[in-house]
Amino acid sequence: MISRVVLARWWREPWWARLSLTLIVAAFVVLTCWNLARGGDFSFYEASARSMASSWHAMLFGAFDPAATVTLDKLSGFAVPQALGIRLFGMSTSAIALPQVIEGVVTILACALIGLRFGGRGVGLVAAAAAASTPIFVSMFAHPMEDGLLTMALAVAVVWWQRAVLTDRWWPLLLCALFIGVGFQAKMMSAWFVLPALAVGTLLATGGRRRALARAGVMTGAAVVASVAWITAIALVPAGARPYIDGSTDDDVFAMVFGYNGLDRFAPGAVPGSVGATASTGGWGATLSAIVHALAQHGSASGGSSSITKLLELPLVTQIGWLYPAAIAGVVLGLWRWGRRIGGSPVFRRSRTADPDGPGAVADPGGAAGARARFALVAVAAVWLVTSAAVLSFTRVPHTAYVAALGVPLVLLTAVAWGEGVRLLRSASRGRRLVLPGIVIVQAVWWAVLGSEARLPVVLLIPAIAAGVAGAGIGIVAAISGAHLRRVAPAALAVALLCLPIATSLQVLDDARDGSGGDAYVGVTAQKGDPNEAFAISSPAPWGGRAGLTPALSQLVDTARAHGGGSDGRALMVTDSWAISAQIIDATGDDVLTDGGYSGHVSVFTVKALEQMVHSGRARLLAVAQGAPESDPVRHVATEPGCRQVGAWSFSAAHEGGDVQKVSGVTLYACGGA
Repeated sequence: MISRVVLARWWREPWWARLSLTLIVAAFVVLTCWNLARGGDFSFYEASARSMASSWHAMLFGAFDPAATVTLDKLSGFAVPQALGIRLFGMSTSAIALPQVIEGVVTILACALIGLRFGGRGVGLVAAAAAASTPIFVSMFAHPMEDGLLTMALAVAVVWWQRAVLTDRWWPLLLCALFIGVGFQAKMMSAWFVLPALAVGTLLATGGRRRALARAGVMTGAAVVASVAWITAIALVPAGARPYIDGSTDDDVFAMVFGYNGLDRFAPGAVPGSVGATASTGGWGATLSAIVHALAQHGSASGGSSSITKLLELPLVTQIGWLYPAAIAGVVLGLWRWGRRIGGSPVFRRSRTADPDGPGAVADPGGAAGARARFALVAVAAVWLVTSAAVLSFTRVPHTAYVAALGVPLVLLTAVAWGEGVRLLRSASRGRRLVLPGIVIVQAVWWAVLGSEARLPVVLLIPAIAAGVAGAGIGIVAAISGAHLRRVAPAALAVALLCLPIATSLQVLDDARDGSGGDAYVGVTAQKGDPNEAFAISSPAPWGGRAGLTPALSQLVDTARAHGGGSDGRALMVTDSWAISAQIIDATGDDVLTDGGYSGHVSVFTVKALEQMVHSGRARLLAVAQGAPESDPVRHVATEPGCRQVGAWSFSAAHEGGDVQKVSGVTLYACGGA
């Protein structure tokens, strides 16, 4: 008789396992919340979150400004939790960042559950600890960024996929697809990095060629439908009833998503209608030609940033690469063990025993089906990791947080390596017992290479080395002859496996080393912080924080208000630079209309439309950024008869900060009856 499936759940585990998981999550929350009030977002996205919180219409379309005249230059799903945070708690840095901390906690719990159902509580705890100590996770989840929701959504998608292959049910596959769709709303095509892996895993885990193809096809199709459903709905809304779509030259959401934020990353201008494309691209034939050319040039169109060694170099490797050797070992050990187990056996056997989660036949996870499911999970993590690494290597990576795409598969494969290594510790063969200590030693060699680049403070590095040496020593002694040490060896080797990532992540307790919403990063870089600066734990700042204005922008706002801006239902001003408007919206919530979009090349307003706004009184203050071209509609209207200059300000280099659009000054004009 085939036993029924009782899916592993953490609340059924011993108290010490539940306590351990709780402590791991608590430690992660402490790290991410320590400087939460200090870790503001990139002003462009933070302004959008505040605008989206101002009205349901603005939230619905992901507007950049409170008046909802233009969207973000990407889908705004990631900013919805931020806007809800502002609605619940009021405007503050912490209210915007708190949803990302929650997303991080869910990601850790998802990794823990996947590990538990793969190899037991030990594998689950190692997966949770590895996720909680991945440097890019600790920085990214402490700041409002789109990568947080993406990472969480894909981790949860794998949870449902694993349930589908363990129970042989269809509905978890649909939930898996739904969460991939959620990830798409957060960071568009990045959510599809996991699709090839899940399709391969479904084929491997499902018995019968037709049934396997059907399940993989349904999951993939449902994921694509869930992904594009919302942008299709936006496209069907008349242009006059929604904001202009930033990132496109013809108000096309598909060009923004699949061009400006998709294929343009390695073949700029490939998609008609996206910013950067020429007026006449020659159709999709020219698009394919541009893509082939970009691939042939090995990504030279991406600003020279494509390289097969990119993920092994600074600044990326110290944020994600500490566990590379362990992940490779996880692929080898996992496929070797479970690949041998599945053989030619039937994949799923049917049982008429009731499933505790509902009626129907389910798979037996303890026999060939269980081996096939575990083999498939290792394959999913491996293919996901390779796919993400390949895409990141061939495309431009403007922000360090992009490498978070590697985090979940790295964590899962590391946990697999530990679990298989612990199993081999019980082997009669001394060589097999030395596998896990050997992985730790290889990790140590790799860490020696990274150490000089990471520039860890001595106060963190020395305890980490001591813990690693002690853990590896216990593991080696237990493997060679110390049978009495084999009870403590697994925990000791887990500490040795994670000691350097933990030490690296502890740097976020120093607010000079915890990254920012513009570029999540743990530690110091040539661009941020002094490499020789001593590590110092900052005073905790878990709540509060407000965006401020520079003196020049503060004077600009005061002058605009003095001339009637923002009163009687009119906008505070119209400007041609988001670097100006974003900071004002972020700090004040005032309605600032912005032409040009993020790139500066999007015609949100025409000259005629601006003249009508001035004539109607909707907006009579125009702020023109220094260096604006003569073709700029805002500058054109501002210099027409009937407008006069009322002030001019210059910005220091400090004002420019991390903003991509550099603005060195602004001139304010009053038009009409202002």
